Amino acid sequence: MSNQEEVKEKLPEENVKSEKKIKAKPPIVILSVAGAILLVIGLVFLLLKLWEGSGEFYIDTSLDTETETDDRVTFLPTNLSRTNDDGVTTVVIFGNDTFGDSTEGPSVVDLLKKNTSATIYDLTLPGSTMIATKQQAPSDSGYTKDYFCLYWMWESFMNGDFSYQLNAIDDMDGIDKDLYRERFKTFASIDFEKVDYILIAYDGHDYLAGHKSIISGAEYSPACMNGIIYGMYEKAFYRYPEVQIAFVAPCFCYARDIQGQRVGGDIHRIDGESLTTGIQLMKDATTSYGISYVDDYFGVAINAETAEKYLTKDDVVPNQEGKKLIAAHILNKVFKRIEAKEGETEE
Repeated sequence: MSNQEEVKEKLPEENVKSEKKIKAKPPIVILSVAGAILLVIGLVFLLLKLWEGSGEFYIDTSLDTETETDDRVTFLPTNLSRTNDDGVTTVVIFGNDTFGDSTEGPSVVDLLKKNTSATIYDLTLPGSTMIATKQQAPSDSGYTKDYFCLYWMWESFMNGDFSYQLNAIDDMDGIDKDLYRERFKTFASIDFEKVDYILIAYDGHDYLAGHKSIISGAEYSPACMNGIIYGMYEKAFYRYPEVQIAFVAPCFCYARDIQGQRVGGDIHRIDGESLTTGIQLMKDATTSYGISYVDDYFGVAINAETAEKYLTKDDVVPNQEGKKLIAAHILNKVFKRIEAKEGETEE
């Protein structure tokens, strides 16, 4: 047999081997392709989750919620100019549970931080109230919880001494003691000569505690709302005349009647006052003192019809969706304007 014939006889065998090799490749190729597809899907899923995480707490400021709102945000001077402007918009927020709660996601203050370029100092103290329970100083009344109300906190700041608060923290129950200490450390570090705005944002806990809007014969007492508003006007504004001050009205909340039934704070009276009694006083008093007023009562769609959707089980503090509504309202009415630092007197 010639060499050519031998080659011809071998060709089919080699072709068979080639075919076997070709047939052996598809499972490997398929597995490789499938693995690549799974990897791509995994990466896409991961990127989507990262994107969702980064945007989860982005606030759509078009959310603003109600049309009948009494917001009155006034700038003095009108363009927020100041002699020592450092070019940074700095905001200090005092408040309690509604703005400070972070048990189920970011607090309202954290949401504001995520959605503004302003520098925000968080001085919220969940478990505290704006108004003191006693008219006397806590050192005289023995009611140490009053050290954490706004009046005595600011008084301690002006005296440069937070020792009363720091000592009282150890005796307090039902609070995050580490958080409280952190807040006072922050408070002591703030240079109010560089602060542009003070936002005072307490919720319905003052109403539920029976704290008064005004006390006849003691209108400027720290145990009533009028005294707190006047105190901040007198003590903060005159010491730091270039700082703007705004009081934020509490949102809708429920109270409990003597049968333990839930009743809207706008209806139920505690020691003769409803929630809206205090809100009306806040609106009138801030007008008298030329302080801004932010209406989180009518300005946010948390009411008797929507409470199940936006309030937590305590009937005062909003859930995460409710917090987003509040943050959107504050961003629209305050932050958009103080960041711009220009020309409107009222809205």
